[in-house]
Amino acid sequence: MLLDFEGLIYTSGVARAGTTVREVFEECVTHRVLGVPFVNDENKIIGRVSVRHILKETCIPDHMVHGAHLLGNLIEGLKIPDEMIGAILELAVDDFVIPVATIVDSGAPLVKVLSIMEQQNTPYVFVVDDSNYRGMITRMSCIEVMLKVADA
Repeated sequence: MLLDFEGLIYTSGVARAGTTVREVFEECVTHRVLGVPFVNDENKIIGRVSVRHILKETCIPDHMVHGAHLLGNLIEGLKIPDEMIGAILELAVDDFVIPVATIVDSGAPLVKVLSIMEQQNTPYVFVVDDSNYRGMITRMSCIEVMLKVADA
């Protein structure tokens, strides 16, 4: 099955050197995506900025991740201070760029897109045609296409 890109691609802006965490989070919330491409001065995608990666690096100590199953629901003493949240939001994303960006072109079949997502353990891939970023395909948008095909 080839992709029908009508409604499948989620558009988003991109991050560049100096873009803040706040700007990336706002972009992700606005477009309901979990990351954005990171581009260089020539607008070439050289990585990605992932919400998950930023939160893991700034908000969750490794020992909490390893002991998550031991944490109860009554851990009021463990919280992220408001001042820390403000400081995190003002950080530049440059230090959070994941150098691998998963890219497909608009001619990719659905099975290839899903296989790449699985191989790279990512919930989205970027769509680039003729060096132009068009947006991203997510697992959820793939499911939407499958449902449309089944209902047709």
